[in-house]
Amino acid sequence: MNPLDEFIFSQSALQDYVDCPRRFELRYLREVKWPALETQSVIEFEEAMQRGQEFHHLLHQHALGVPAKVIEATIRDAEMRLWWDAYVVWQAERLPVERHPEITMTAAIGGRLLMAKYDLIARTAEGEILIVDWKTGRSKRPGALASRMQTLVYPFVLARAGDWLNDGAPIPPDRIRMIYWFAEDARAVEFTINAEKLAADELRLTKMLDELFAWTTDNQQPTTSNQQPATDNRQPFAFPMTEVERRCGFCVYRSLCNRGEAASGLEALEEEEELPAPVTLDLDALEEIAF
Repeated sequence: MNPLDEFIFSQSALQDYVDCPRRFELRYLREVKWPALETQSVIEFEEAMQRGQEFHHLLHQHALGVPAKVIEATIRDAEMRLWWDAYVVWQAERLPVERHPEITMTAAIGGRLLMAKYDLIARTAEGEILIVDWKTGRSKRPGALASRMQTLVYPFVLARAGDWLNDGAPIPPDRIRMIYWFAEDARAVEFTINAEKLAADELRLTKMLDELFAWTTDNQQPTTSNQQPATDNRQPFAFPMTEVERRCGFCVYRSLCNRGEAASGLEALEEEEELPAPVTLDLDALEEIAF
């Protein structure tokens, strides 16, 4: 049995695989908990994460119908208030009335499942479907966003599983738009979709998943008929490490991979890069890790 047979692939899991196959293996196949920091700028990082979560919550409330005046009366953070004021203006001008916040969908691709967790899906009176993703981090250029797994996965899943938003009919690809909105500078980056692009994205995703399944099939731990697959995380790893060693400075597994001990500071993050999705650390399980 392939260990990925029942795996549901998210954009963050696929992004980990693209950035570093070894990280994907450690995080999703071996489920290794490793006590290291994503970045040396711990307080700054945690504050940014917390502020981002709070801002998403405010926008979620607004999409559910809570009046803007009620929400803004609760905002005490000066930077968040600037974000909120910019959001209120932008959404009034650019978003339709029909809005569906915090939606999760799954779609099949080559016998596997892709999952997308949307911040907001909105439908215009003309039947256009907008995918809106709120970003509180550093603003990115379209070229960098175009290559992100999120930009491929979200429209694909919507086109395959979003018929309930289109009166039960499949959504034509040319009616889908993907919008990233950056709170930092109130800038929106949009991607239009068409049938040709959707087919190309499906091909790329399918090849990636085929590659992943080939790796895990060809490099499974040897077992006997009375033995379960080995789970010792110290055994040799099948997946290769990234050749872009700069990324290792923001990865919790860097010491496990002998790619350094100290985390990089947030100031070392290049303009078009993003931190990996945080790894939740189970402190109760740390005693199981061999140092």
